[in-house]
Amino acid sequence: MAPQSPKRRWLVAASAPVLLTLVYFAGPVYRIDETVTPVQVPQTPAVLDAYLAANEQRHPDIVPGAEKTIVWAHPDRRKTALSIIYLHGFSASRQEVAPLCDELGAQLGANVFYTRLAGHGRNPQAMGQVQGNEWLQDATEALAIGRELGERVIVVGTSTGGTLALWLAQRDPARIAALVLISPNLGPRGAGAELLAGPWGAQVLRAVMGSEHRWQPANPAQARYWNWQYPSDALLPMMALVKLVRDSPLEAITTPTLVLYSPQDQVVEPEQTERAFARLGAKDKRLQAVNGSADRSSHVLAGDILAARDTARVRAWITAFLETR
Repeated sequence: MAPQSPKRRWLVAASAPVLLTLVYFAGPVYRIDETVTPVQVPQTPAVLDAYLAANEQRHPDIVPGAEKTIVWAHPDRRKTALSIIYLHGFSASRQEVAPLCDELGAQLGANVFYTRLAGHGRNPQAMGQVQGNEWLQDATEALAIGRELGERVIVVGTSTGGTLALWLAQRDPARIAALVLISPNLGPRGAGAELLAGPWGAQVLRAVMGSEHRWQPANPAQARYWNWQYPSDALLPMMALVKLVRDSPLEAITTPTLVLYSPQDQVVEPEQTERAFARLGAKDKRLQAVNGSADRSSHVLAGDILAARDTARVRAWITAFLETR
């Protein structure tokens, strides 16, 4: 075979980066289908409780205390002027900031609904079987239940639950009276996470992290109520949801919004939170910095498990914001 000419070798060398770039951007990307099924939930309180219990019984491995549940403001389980729905974060459960929402409900005379996002509060492998669309369906169901519980619905979301709350506010704004976002996940801390939402994200994830992800719980209660080990593939829908919401028209959100975040957050990127907050179209919005968090990661900003001493001040900020609406 005749040797290549210098000109041909130069063309091959010059085109290689272009070809590699094309191959990269042509790679598979994990995306979330935003199609959700309209949810019809029972209107009778006793039937609504039974509806939730029956649905959760399909998963006998749910950790007690992590299941979907309603905390009624009154013994007769009547509809209240306000209701609260709580959307927990990725790998967490409804115990994440408890008893914050219970206390808010008692203070505001509001019924409270706690969802359980698909795959959470169960055996570790369940996390790896989730499609991100299921979380959108869970959020849609939560809002439908909130409407049965109260005349006006307040959506409280922590971390990725906050991401879901921003998605809900664009899908059904008329049904939401206010958003309360605690450490909303608009981008995990560390630039490497962004690769998961791009081409070849699954391949990059497995090459870097392997088949399983795990982290060290801070105490036995966190070990019980969080999934601290799970298939690494579970990170793909989380990051796809983040990108979906971050790239959405946040400027169209006009719902009154309170964002509580820590500039020292070690889990999500505070600058992403600040940028998203600035884009919100709501005239009635507040960004509250929470410094000196008791949580070692400065991420879960209230709750007996990780930040017990901070619950009262976080509750005070939330009630002050809500009481003027």
